[in-house]
Amino acid sequence: MDKKELFKKFLDENDVLIVDKNPSSRNRLLKTISDLGSKRHMIHSVGSMAEAEDIIANNKIGLVLSDYFITGGSGFDLFKKVRETHHDANKLCQILVTSNISQTAVAKAAEEDVDSFIIKPYTIQIIHENLINTVNAKIYPSPYIVKVEQAKASIKAGNYDEAILLLKEAITMHSKPALALFYIGQAEYLKKSLEEAEGNYSKGLSFNNIHFKCLIGLYELFLQENKIHEAYQVVKKVAKFFPANPDRLTQIVRLAIQTEHYDDMPAYYDIFTTLDERSKVLINYIGAGLYISGKHQLLKGNINEALRCFECVAVSCSEFTKFLRAMITIMVEKNLISEAEPFLSRFPAGSLDHDDYMVSEYLVYSSKNKDPNFSVRRGLDLYNKKIRDFSCMKEMVGAMKVSGVKDDKLKEYEVEIENLFPDKLASM
Repeated sequence: MDKKELFKKFLDENDVLIVDKNPSSRNRLLKTISDLGSKRHMIHSVGSMAEAEDIIANNKIGLVLSDYFITGGSGFDLFKKVRETHHDANKLCQILVTSNISQTAVAKAAEEDVDSFIIKPYTIQIIHENLINTVNAKIYPSPYIVKVEQAKASIKAGNYDEAILLLKEAITMHSKPALALFYIGQAEYLKKSLEEAEGNYSKGLSFNNIHFKCLIGLYELFLQENKIHEAYQVVKKVAKFFPANPDRLTQIVRLAIQTEHYDDMPAYYDIFTTLDERSKVLINYIGAGLYISGKHQLLKGNINEALRCFECVAVSCSEFTKFLRAMITIMVEKNLISEAEPFLSRFPAGSLDHDDYMVSEYLVYSSKNKDPNFSVRRGLDLYNKKIRDFSCMKEMVGAMKVSGVKDDKLKEYEVEIENLFPDKLASM
């Protein structure tokens, strides 16, 4: 059976899934695949990850064509989902369709995560040749891939030493055996030989410095060893070259905060804004990272950079009013009253009777008013509402001193501040 006959047989036996946010792009691919011989009822065309998951669950998908970015994730997230549910992943063909030349490099680097890629704009002839070659390569894999697959089966069975021997044979069959080195690393990792695992992941990266699997293997190894600075440098590269999903971006932001790479936060915010779905956990981490980054810039005297970070928080994370309160507090401390005041309007409707808003409003208007009696009166209002905030109480006590409140009354509040906020007083 020649290549074309094999391809036709493949289309007769397998459904096709097309995923692209753009309806016209989907329709063009659908018509092309139909013209190549696939039956119309066996072609499924959708625009989102959620729709694709429904198709995957109820059909025998053998060929997937996906855009790089799709609603609810990325093409790589989709490919992973299909592999997890496919009855025989060795006969599954997954192709990335993209108009971005740089994304083809990502596709190459991902290796097993994508079987081929098609660059837009394309012709029917290009797609036809690509599909025939991809399907044939998957059904009749190279000796290198056959050996890697044998090793993967041994790893799955727990025969790690056997897998390593097979993979060492595979290395001799390929000029850039990053994939084989990744699986040697996996086998060593599962044997708890972490130093050997690290060496193989790193050697794989010497052949392909953005090999996705080697990067993730190295990242997870460093995390297990609690080498957070090394883990961060690896996952930072992953974020640069591969589409982020919410879970991975959350991990990246958390590590950036832990390792004090505050200057990187604006770049992660840019990635965050491209996501179609943003969990509350991720929003909280992005807000925390941007606030800390802004505070860091403010302490360095970079006011404009700080305000840019704070503005991003206000735009995307205002449901967490603690960040608005923290930003206004530090801006008031730095005497940036006119810069702080507009952030009062960023509090969500319904939060104006909450502590975060009342504290923020008090700090701004007490600083603007300059009338100690105003600061005392409004400060006591908050105090009587059981709101205990260090900056507010400090402002109120300072205003009391100016307005002539007796020392014994002042002492009562000062003692309470000392008891409630010893760490803040120690850092002053």
